Amino acid sequence: MTRIAMLAMHHLERCLLLEARSDPHPWGKMNWLRSLRDDHCLGLWEGEELLGISCYTLVLDDVSLLNIVVDTDSRGRGVGRQLLSEGLEWMQQFGGARCLLEVRESNTVARSLYTKLGFAEDGIRKNYYPLGDGYEHAVLMSADLPLGE
Repeated sequence: MTRIAMLAMHHLERCLLLEARSDPHPWGKMNWLRSLRDDHCLGLWEGEELLGISCYTLVLDDVSLLNIVVDTDSRGRGVGRQLLSEGLEWMQQFGGARCLLEVRESNTVARSLYTKLGFAEDGIRKNYYPLGDGYEHAVLMSADLPLGE
């Protein structure tokens, strides 16, 4: 059985390990430290195993999805959908009325999930993400809350 719970500073090493295994473009220790301290980070657990993480920040009534990472072995099981859906429901309790995010243009799996959940593509942020010797565009997306699944 899975459960979602807030993450705290003592989860830092688990976040770093999950990201190292699962994300070819890791966020890095300093970003995790700041986010675990200042933002709203949720973990999806199965027993003692951390399957995924989502982090959000709230400015006025805009929720920004800062990061979402799903363990490679847990992909295709609805972990990302559950983290995002429940995380945004939780953020509405703090006054969130709209969610903003950016996603790598090449991340078609995430873009498809966001579209299925009701997000619309709002634009492109050119050359936003470092990528080897160059850069990759970010696709800007948003959705009103609650999500219209």
